[in-house]
Amino acid sequence: MAVAAKAKSQPIQGTIVGDQVVRFDAHQRAQHIIMLSSFLVLALTGLPLKYADLGVSQWWIGFWGGIENTRLFHRLFAAVMAADCVYHAVYVVYSTRVLKRPFPYWMIPSVKDVRDMLGDMLYFFRIREARPKFDRFNYKEKFDYWAIFWGMPVMGGTGLVLTFPVVAARLLPGWIVPLSLEVHSDEALLAVGWILLVHWFFALRSLLSRPVFPLNSAMFSGTVPLERYRHEHPLEYERIVEQAKGEQP
Repeated sequence: MAVAAKAKSQPIQGTIVGDQVVRFDAHQRAQHIIMLSSFLVLALTGLPLKYADLGVSQWWIGFWGGIENTRLFHRLFAAVMAADCVYHAVYVVYSTRVLKRPFPYWMIPSVKDVRDMLGDMLYFFRIREARPKFDRFNYKEKFDYWAIFWGMPVMGGTGLVLTFPVVAARLLPGWIVPLSLEVHSDEALLAVGWILLVHWFFALRSLLSRPVFPLNSAMFSGTVPLERYRHEHPLEYERIVEQAKGEQP
């Protein structure tokens, strides 16, 4: 009973607390921190292995204690990322099936996202005066999410083949091992480039966007200032405000 009462007393997503909007709950923040941490270690240990002939790569591999230690850390944090993906899948199923929360369904792409993307491009080129009104997740956030979602089984499957090449060669055609090496390596490079050039710009915007300088801390704090939310997610902002008015005595 005490646990249930404590859970009910905690602010839930889509509610206003002071001058902040609760956007992410504790589970979502934990999943993001685990994903961020494991991705950084995987990038820092995987890229030197891909470009092992470079002098800086050899120095960096030496920093980790040699190539065997570098591979060990790479595989260890690959397991951490895989566990985080399972954590996320269970969270989504539990949220939709048990808690009956609608927000996971809002991440599914829709026709509105296509219209929003075209409208945003027209606004960017000064052909349209106003930007489209975004809901809880805009088309860029959805594309970002599904890009990572698609990459996980590719990286995980090829990573398993490279971790157990002898077993894979016995169960699968022999060409699967060199193919997995190429796919895993190129997909990893694509993922790093995507995070640096796309996700960092649109999600963090730490260098170019003054409202969130020096860092968009929403994924760590779980909240977004109400005024900023009105500009970035006006449709959900209007829904939250109307709901808050209806709950007032």
